[in-house]
Amino acid sequence: MRPLIGITCCRLIGGGWGSYDPGDFMDYTLNAYSEAVLSCGGAPVLIPVAQSGDSLDAILHCLDGLILSGGPDVNPRAYGEAPLAGLGDIDEDLDRTELELARRAMSGDLPILGICRGIQTLNVSKGGSLYQDIPGQVEHSINHVQKARKGVNTHSIRIDEGTLLHKTLNRKKIWVNGRHHQAVKDVAANLVVSAQAEDGVIEAVEDPARSFALGVQWHPEGTWKTDPYSKKLFRAFVKAASGV
Repeated sequence: MRPLIGITCCRLIGGGWGSYDPGDFMDYTLNAYSEAVLSCGGAPVLIPVAQSGDSLDAILHCLDGLILSGGPDVNPRAYGEAPLAGLGDIDEDLDRTELELARRAMSGDLPILGICRGIQTLNVSKGGSLYQDIPGQVEHSINHVQKARKGVNTHSIRIDEGTLLHKTLNRKKIWVNGRHHQAVKDVAANLVVSAQAEDGVIEAVEDPARSFALGVQWHPEGTWKTDPYSKKLFRAFVKAASGV
């Protein structure tokens, strides 16, 4: 039987067309996440933003794995900082739901894959902090907001040996697609860094005490069809969710 993989949603505001009124929210996520999960043997289901503690527990009880997907900036208030000039759009309700979902999922051993915003959510949920805007806070940083389409890998990362990421990909260096202006700054307790870009920006963190709890800063859902390491990542995650 296919493992059930929950994928978190972001929100869009309706534009007054069709049956939507201005100001209405629509839960959504890119279908590339679901396609990658389905292709690698999982059964994808979307998790909308509107949740309570009880509803999150009910959802997690049914899931075999969780993907924390990409999205807007995390409000720096969540890690005790005032907003800086480079901060982008935030969504308080999305923060509340995803941070609580991450905390509850991490309290057990549910396999977790955090992607882009997802690695940041993982880190903040466990007490870590973020760079609110890489160009304004990291000297000599490379361009992490690539202008190429998401299916193109544009910069390399170094992967630490002995980590889950290294065991999964069996590589010390790969090329990835970056579309982010925020990144992990102070790494949360119990998480370890498993990959960095050439400018030192953290590209992956993981919890070695768990069977599969990994966050990556790039977008493997954008390259899984053509990039073997992206597909390996999804396959390993779904395999962990299968309990194999």
